[in-house]
Amino acid sequence: MNKTGKIIVLEEYKSNAEKSVPEQRKQTAPGKQRVRLKKRSLLKGIGAVAGFFVLLYLLGCTPFFQVNSFEVTGNSALTDEKVVALSGIEQGDNFFYADTWGAKRSLRQNPFVENVKIRRKLPDRLLIQVTERRSVGYIVTRDGYVQVGEDGRLLAIQQSLSNYGLPVISGVELSELPAIGGFIQNEKLKQALEVLQHCDQSLLNNIAELNVGQEYYILAYTNQKVEVRLGGLDNIEQRLQDLNQILTTVVGTQIAVDQILYIDMRYEGQPVIKLRT
Repeated sequence: MNKTGKIIVLEEYKSNAEKSVPEQRKQTAPGKQRVRLKKRSLLKGIGAVAGFFVLLYLLGCTPFFQVNSFEVTGNSALTDEKVVALSGIEQGDNFFYADTWGAKRSLRQNPFVENVKIRRKLPDRLLIQVTERRSVGYIVTRDGYVQVGEDGRLLAIQQSLSNYGLPVISGVELSELPAIGGFIQNEKLKQALEVLQHCDQSLLNNIAELNVGQEYYILAYTNQKVEVRLGGLDNIEQRLQDLNQILTTVVGTQIAVDQILYIDMRYEGQPVIKLRT
């Protein structure tokens, strides 16, 4: 440090003062800067999240975002109106706050509904996609016509069939019925379900009655009143495919319906069409 008498040169004093700063302080300065940057980033993140929730609140309070219409797909046994009613969501409910999870739970309580998906479509429509359980027939009971699913589930009890394109399952005696949505435990019904589960929809729609009351074979009757002797459950899938082909390509085209006495499929080899004499 240069002195001129008792005067100290300021520039040299500053330089010497900087040299006296501990080395440790110089090293910690960048660390403090990083901490400050992290705090700023954290505050920005908190602000963004808070802004997002404020936006959701404002949207929820805006009358414009209300449920105005529904689009229902995948349903056949249940009407669109029934599906919407079961969901519990109504027109005018807030579009964003509508309880879609609760709606799914409510819909799945119906025995016809196997699965359901609900999506929002801006600005005001809810899309409800239903997967229904497959119905395969009716059992005639003293309580009415019991509609049965392919898994043996009791789907509904009706007092009339009202042109519903499913076969009547005869030869099944039920002493008691489970609650709607429960499973029917019956050995004869299991035989009928084994047959009906392997019918494609076109064949299922063409069978008017399936009789499992016989001792050694199962009988079917078509909508044209043609008797079909199906036999047992062995190789039933192939025999049903053969039957469907006969009913679509032979009966009513190559051979008139009123000429057929019965179709016999109980034995190995080609099915036999017995004609009236």
